[in-house]
Amino acid sequence: MIKDLSKFSFLLFLSLTLGLTSCDDDEDDDQMPAPSGPTQNIAEIASNTDRFSILVDALNATDLTGILTQNGPFTVFAPNNDAFNQYFDDQGITDANNDGSRVDDAAAELGADGVANLLLYHVLAGEVRAGDITAQIYSPTSSTASPNGNALTILVEPAGGSVNVNGGTGKGGSVVAADILATNGVIHEVNSVLELPNVVDHAIANSNFSTLTQLVVDAGLVGALSDENATLTVFAPLNSGFAEIQSTLDVLSPEQVSQTLQYHVTGNEVRAEQISVGPESTLQGENIVFSIGADDVTVNITDVNGGVVTVLITNVQRTNGVVHAIDKVLIPTL
Repeated sequence: MIKDLSKFSFLLFLSLTLGLTSCDDDEDDDQMPAPSGPTQNIAEIASNTDRFSILVDALNATDLTGILTQNGPFTVFAPNNDAFNQYFDDQGITDANNDGSRVDDAAAELGADGVANLLLYHVLAGEVRAGDITAQIYSPTSSTASPNGNALTILVEPAGGSVNVNGGTGKGGSVVAADILATNGVIHEVNSVLELPNVVDHAIANSNFSTLTQLVVDAGLVGALSDENATLTVFAPLNSGFAEIQSTLDVLSPEQVSQTLQYHVTGNEVRAEQISVGPESTLQGENIVFSIGADDVTVNITDVNGGVVTVLITNVQRTNGVVHAIDKVLIPTL
């Protein structure tokens, strides 16, 4: 099942030592040394750091600053000014009113809620330091820009002594300064604004789904699966699953490959907690059948040919639906 990074929350303790120094026979001065831990909350650190000035403007414009003064703890992947300026350039957002800021123009372009959800996508509940990230982990964020208001997830993973988020490129980014400690959590400075991901972005961001990504591109399905007006569930096979049927893939026509891919997608959002034993229709037209394993936890899926696959990771939430990772490929009638 999906790993919840909020379990990595830690309680910060400030150790204060009282030093008593005798100055002379008539006067004793109590000297309190500076606290050994952080003294500012996340919002205060951002406000006092020049390279986060655009982030602060955006938080203020969306009334989110107050959230980051609360107890938390929080983990914030904070885009620096260069990241925001690049994002504005990529989105074609200009300083239309020549006020020296493009934050208000972004709000006009994306809407206040759009900017707020973009910023909240950079915030996790719980304190997660860089050293806690030792493998690929999906974590829920504070953004709920999904069909049914469920929290969007991000992918974090170790990368060359640092941390990548959502693959490090494309709609993702890399941590350039880790573990900036605050009284209510931790900040990781990132070199990119993390854009809200759709179901296709799930496969693009995770190297374990590179075969699926290439097949979706080759089949011309990127547009349909990126439709922000859609509500989808994708059962995404790992690369190893496709490798098992490589000989079969080699003889399939492009249309058969497209049909196979669509057999992994439903036209409605089905999160793990909503899965019920029995059939579910797919975009390909045939059903898949859900069952629960002997451990009463594992979800299995049977295709029309009797093949059984296992759901490995659940509830990777995206803007237009949810993704569940599976170990093998579902095969429809071909």
